[in-house]
Amino acid sequence: MKSTFKMLICAAAVLLFAGCGAASRKAEKRLPEMEKLEWSKKLQKADNDFVVELSGLCLSKDKDFLWGVGDNGNLYKIGFDGSFENHWYHDADLEGITMDPATGILYLDVEPSRVYKMTPPDYNEKETVIQVEEAARLRNDGIEGITWYKGDLYLGAQTKATLWKYSPDGRKLEDARSLRDIAPTLSEIADLCYDPEGDFLWVMDSNKRSREVPDMKPFTLYLFDGAATRLLATYDLSAFANWNPESVCVDRAHGCIWIADDCGDDNPSILHKVKFTF
Repeated sequence: MKSTFKMLICAAAVLLFAGCGAASRKAEKRLPEMEKLEWSKKLQKADNDFVVELSGLCLSKDKDFLWGVGDNGNLYKIGFDGSFENHWYHDADLEGITMDPATGILYLDVEPSRVYKMTPPDYNEKETVIQVEEAARLRNDGIEGITWYKGDLYLGAQTKATLWKYSPDGRKLEDARSLRDIAPTLSEIADLCYDPEGDFLWVMDSNKRSREVPDMKPFTLYLFDGAATRLLATYDLSAFANWNPESVCVDRAHGCIWIADDCGDDNPSILHKVKFTF
């Protein structure tokens, strides 16, 4: 009788452990999968009419087009078919763009160290709201990426793949830290995009090679958890985005991620629509 009782207890323990394991596996978050490149398009209307040095992308408030910024100071409206118009210009090195999804306010980062705020509906006036003193000395390796994150802003720099967290009114919320401490093969932060549905932080590395990080992964998209404490996955973009991919924008409604190559002053930027399973 005692032997039978012990066997029943052991069986129950095994079932309980198995159930816990199944629940744990069920709770694990599914990671996005890159399926294929749907298309790549040069953003060009004529020989001298094209998107110059596209360096940042984000969705519009109604998710019906893309906002984009270029190094030469242009703010573009870009259609999902590759059409575009130049909405606004300012003589500054615009490197990244993001939006407060609740208000539609745009935040543009200006290399090396500033952030502009632009308010709807016209988006024709700028206001400096953040000044990152640590990034001012980095010059052309300063702030490259920006993204809205749970009511605040992440800012990322090329130098040492540095990440800051600021409030929209300019208060520093977290000291600078290097994402290389989590992802040693990451050479820089070229752009950032936070995906609230998955609580993922996407980080673009646009470099082909790096003296500082000799074992880097060229032209690679990195996936972190939203708090940027764990590396979850990497995605090799080198088969198509191999010029200077400086923009990333997650678009779940279209089942894709938008990637853009900055092709310099003399060539049109290239927009890539990459199909993902989320």
